[in-house]
Amino acid sequence: MRLLSQVNLNSLKIVESAARHRNFTRAGEEQFITASAVSQRVKSLEDQLRFKIFQRGGNAVSLTPEGETYVSRVREALERIVAASMEATGQSQAHVLKISVLPTFAARWLFPRLPSFQQQYPDIEMRVSTSYATHEFAASDFDLEIRYGDGHFPDLKADLLFKEDLTPVCSRKLFHEILGDKPLSKVTPEDLQHFTLLHSDTCTQNWQSWLGFAGASFVLGETKSIYFDSCMMSYEAANAGMGFAVANRAYMASDIRAERLVAPFAVHHPNTAGWYFVSPDTALAARKVVLFKQWVIAEAALTQRQLDIEMSGERQQ
Repeated sequence: MRLLSQVNLNSLKIVESAARHRNFTRAGEEQFITASAVSQRVKSLEDQLRFKIFQRGGNAVSLTPEGETYVSRVREALERIVAASMEATGQSQAHVLKISVLPTFAARWLFPRLPSFQQQYPDIEMRVSTSYATHEFAASDFDLEIRYGDGHFPDLKADLLFKEDLTPVCSRKLFHEILGDKPLSKVTPEDLQHFTLLHSDTCTQNWQSWLGFAGASFVLGETKSIYFDSCMMSYEAANAGMGFAVANRAYMASDIRAERLVAPFAVHHPNTAGWYFVSPDTALAARKVVLFKQWVIAEAALTQRQLDIEMSGERQQ
């Protein structure tokens, strides 16, 4: 094994690019090298580290648990190098907003809304990192994070965006294939026995929690199951007609409104945990942080109002 002090900086940039794209070909295009060269650089670094960074599967790749942690740290280090270089040349970072967001929150809720923030504040340059890992603000250059939890984050300021509200969803096509023209108001949790349940390794207790709340825990032992490595993949599988996923309603609201998905159950399981805007006190005075905080809290409040109205309408049906 070569000395870790000999790790090549370009190799780290290539690995970070491959992790971001989840694809060696697109990483190669970004770095102006071939996909084969990307694979060779990754393999060389893995040999040095003595653990796998990626799981390979056809054209797509995914991070191993060790790789997730490692790439998160590499990304932070690369960003600090860029920041140090800009600082040394007198280029200000005051307009650069660096945030860390949970991947599913980013894809299912934040990204569809982010263009409105960009339109309102075009002078703010955003750098968004998606990761399941939390960061020590003192050791990173993130201005803020969106975290999931109970709101207790020691030594940090936390503002609730919205609480989790679980409900099962499936594709409209699959629903009618299995239950025909049965009215949604007549569907009961027991009907889930006729479907495949879609589980997530990152949200392992959601089905057990919802079914227990609905008084139908026995369903878990009566159905087929498929397991995915993330909530986001279980949601995509539900959209594809593979079965029922139990999801945070805020994530799936647009699919439900567009009638791609149905959420047939009157049982909505509120959770004590939720998503929070988290930042150290030292960052809260910065204009870029103040504006983003005001914007994201307003967007979250709008989401909650829309959900409250829709759920109230369902209860009255």
